[in-house]
Amino acid sequence: DELGQRVKGILNPPVAYIISDDGVHAQARRAQVAMEAVDIPTHLFFIPPGERSKSLAMAQNIYSWLADRKAERGHLVLAVGGGVVGDLAGFVAATYLRGMPFGQVPTSLLAMMDAAIGGKTAVDMPQGKNLVGAFYQPRFVLSDVSVLRTLPRRELNSGWAEAIKHGLILDEALLSTFEEGADEIPELRQEITTEVVRRSAAIKADIVSRDERETLRLRVLLNYGHTIGHALEAATGYGRYLHGEAVSIGMMGGAYIGEAMGLMSPDEVDRQHKVLTAYGLPLTFTGVDPDAVGEAMLTDKKIASGTIRWVLLDGIGNAVTREDVPPTLVRDAVRRLAG
Repeated sequence: DELGQRVKGILNPPVAYIISDDGVHAQARRAQVAMEAVDIPTHLFFIPPGERSKSLAMAQNIYSWLADRKAERGHLVLAVGGGVVGDLAGFVAATYLRGMPFGQVPTSLLAMMDAAIGGKTAVDMPQGKNLVGAFYQPRFVLSDVSVLRTLPRRELNSGWAEAIKHGLILDEALLSTFEEGADEIPELRQEITTEVVRRSAAIKADIVSRDERETLRLRVLLNYGHTIGHALEAATGYGRYLHGEAVSIGMMGGAYIGEAMGLMSPDEVDRQHKVLTAYGLPLTFTGVDPDAVGEAMLTDKKIASGTIRWVLLDGIGNAVTREDVPPTLVRDAVRRLAG
């Protein structure tokens, strides 16, 4: 409800365009009311919920909508929604008129902790996820944790995956907080929810600030679980698994590979297994050919010279990149995930 006042204080655009999805219709309307209360005319565009809306065809629809409303380079594009909305709206903002100011108002846990922060914008292609995109930083990210209470339980659980990932890769103390708070954190008690969102967002923001475009091999550490996770999403047509669910399965695959390479102990693999289970996240997939998942990995953006750059854990809280993972270990791990 403070969105309009905050936007006016940051850049005071003459007109704004909210891109949202039908699942958060009420929150988008609240944002529109807040903007128009400070005399910023604000238009709304709703997309169908889900990853399948993150396409070049949908971007084209939004371009046409902006053109019909004579959008100008000084107007503001606002993403009000989860990661799909943020990625798509950000891509549109980065490319329409060669760049319009852009703000993120994440409404999902996953977006608040991860997707809305860092300036990665993209759309998917049938061959893979996020293959067409741009680095384009939002002018601001406004996260209101009170809206999380409107989310379905499955969406919430999906969001915890990225936050737990931040603990696994860089902050064992944050992971311990998730372990110790397994009873109260999922219930969204405001103080602890705000704290874990803040800490997780700070980890993401710090890494992005130091390695915005993944040139220093630092930002790539955030991709723990994403190589298998993105491949699983692509192999299932982006319709079966939420992003956090796919990342959770991918992190288990990464743990199995790490264990086989002598980087993780069986106790550490079990610790990861237990914390993901405590937050209702899947650890295996069904009804998908493991070979299809393996094939989808070959279009991953982390491939260099035909070799996948794997993000693995050299112990809890210490992520590393490795390009020497034998293909047999990958195949074994993916088959182990096929429960």
